[in-house]
Amino acid sequence: MLNLPRRRAPQPSARYASLGLTDLPFPTEPIVNPGSADPRRNGAIYAQSPVQTEIKKFEDLLIRPDDFDNRVKLASLWSKGDAESGRGMGKTALLRFFQQRINADWGYTEFSGRFSAVVIYVAFPAQVDRRYMEQLAWSALVDTCRNGVLTVSRAALRRDALSDEQVQIIVGTPGEENYANLLEDSLLITNGISPGTLDEAIAERLVQEGVERTSAWALSEGRFEDHLRSLRKDGNLEPYYVPYNTKGLDYSRSLFFNDIVNYLRVSNFAGGYLFVDDIENLVDQMTRRQRLEFAKEFGLCTVRPGYANTAHNFFSCVLTTHQSSSVPLSQAWSEAGLSAMARLDPAANTSVELPLPTQDQAREIIIEHLDHFRVSPGDKGSIRPFTDEGLHVLIGTSSHPRILLANAAHVVLHASERKMSVIDAKTIKEAMSSDLVPPATDFTEGLDDAL
Repeated sequence: MLNLPRRRAPQPSARYASLGLTDLPFPTEPIVNPGSADPRRNGAIYAQSPVQTEIKKFEDLLIRPDDFDNRVKLASLWSKGDAESGRGMGKTALLRFFQQRINADWGYTEFSGRFSAVVIYVAFPAQVDRRYMEQLAWSALVDTCRNGVLTVSRAALRRDALSDEQVQIIVGTPGEENYANLLEDSLLITNGISPGTLDEAIAERLVQEGVERTSAWALSEGRFEDHLRSLRKDGNLEPYYVPYNTKGLDYSRSLFFNDIVNYLRVSNFAGGYLFVDDIENLVDQMTRRQRLEFAKEFGLCTVRPGYANTAHNFFSCVLTTHQSSSVPLSQAWSEAGLSAMARLDPAANTSVELPLPTQDQAREIIIEHLDHFRVSPGDKGSIRPFTDEGLHVLIGTSSHPRILLANAAHVVLHASERKMSVIDAKTIKEAMSSDLVPPATDFTEGLDDAL
């Protein structure tokens, strides 16, 4: 008998049951990874109350549901500290929060059903050393292929190209519509509609609206990702830069800031957001001349005339950074004329800065993670399995979000291995003195004050 691999069904872990938890609530590697399926890593668990002021400023600058056309087109998200202490403060988590909020239904809820919007997320997990703006655009193209917006846009274009009667037959009765049916070619054929003729009509409309013909056909036929792969000898999308394999980068800026913008615009998107995370990985290795060139190219793509993106005021761009990383770029930023629109300064009116959480705010971060993994719904909002004294000691070691979550993960692991049901101050001290403490985590910093 052949035993095939079985899918692993999600189930509570008995290991944490004594603590009233279904699983470890805190990430063992507290670095946000938007591509992860783990809610502890992808930003799905997010405590809003500690950053309510910052969320409100972000909304006032960039969301503006009643004044969307006049939202800020260039903004920056900061954290206090240098290249090390400024990391792990929650910048990526805040971007992820808005990305999920908007992309969950393409802005329908966010903007009360009046128009649609999309978030494109760009990040550079490693240092970039050449073709900077081209790699940024290619990264944006990759996220566009993966976040689902091309699929929903294609369905919208097919809907608009058909009569109301045809659409109702395909998607079902009002209130129970299944718009995914519009992408089922066999269903269209059954109802006397030619998918090829439909795609041709859509492609021609896209061309008329400024989409390059090859891109228009790839988009109308739902094979844009394949089109991108065809521009690479290796047929891959990543890594973004491969020596002697740069044809895709030659076209990336036009593909994203022209073709994708026009495609989304024709698909009834009113605009969107381009989130550029970890800008230091893009600019840290630049020479002075390269920084100036990048700043000029960035301005051309995002705020100055030259691409469809700026012609239609489509994407608002948000950069994440911290003060030490902004210093090398700030002079070039000013020389390129971008400071007049958005100074690289956490005190600028187009900036949002995340402060170090207070102890009360750190407590809310802990509770938010615990609530996601409760066995009993009645425990939600409480600090169980921590005692007040235990949580005071844990938070007192450091309220820096990354360190706090790493410490909390270690403490819960320590308690679960000993089948404890309560985590008190004594347990915290035992965990801190154990040899299981992650080397990168400073468990003892501030301990005297906490005790």
